[in-house]
Amino acid sequence: MIRKLTGAIFVTGMLLLGAVVVQLARAADANAGEGVYDRKCKTCHGADGKGNPGMAKALNVQIPPLDSEGVQAKSDADIKKVVTEGKGKMRPVQGLSSDDVDNVIAFIRTLKKK
Repeated sequence: MIRKLTGAIFVTGMLLLGAVVVQLARAADANAGEGVYDRKCKTCHGADGKGNPGMAKALNVQIPPLDSEGVQAKSDADIKKVVTEGKGKMRPVQGLSSDDVDNVIAFIRTLKKK
């Protein structure tokens, strides 16, 4: 009985370890995300993530600074939804893989005010 229990604990531990390794291997890459941001987001959101005033005026919108508490408090899933589905006058960003979206979210997280 103890031997079976020990074996089950070992197998469970190995499965959990494997899941952690897979998750770490899939961790988003903020450096790659910066490249995606530069290609797909910078025109409207600005190089620093604070918004492009000319674009905001042309679209008659306020572009929230990506380093703001409001944006940074959003979950990754919420940001992903905005990127992939759009919001208000922001259209969905086309031509991004799931990894691209995860990477750009990781980059957005680096903009957080200190």
